Amino acid sequence: MDRDQDIDEGLVPALRRSYGRLAWWIVRLNRALEPSRRAEPSRTDVPSRTAVPPRRPLPPRPE
Repeated sequence: MDRDQDIDEGLVPALRRSYGRLAWWIVRLNRALEPSRRAEPSRTDVPSRTAVPPRRPLPPRPE
């Protein structure tokens, strides 16, 4: 029984390390293969504001 338990105790951390490395490579490849994003074009003109009539104050509420 002790031998099997020793094997299990060594196997689990080794598997965790292997899967951790695999996940790290997958993330790295995913980022490398992702298409680069184009920079947003700079605005040379300020957009024109639409004409909005000024707000009128509301009459007071009747009590």
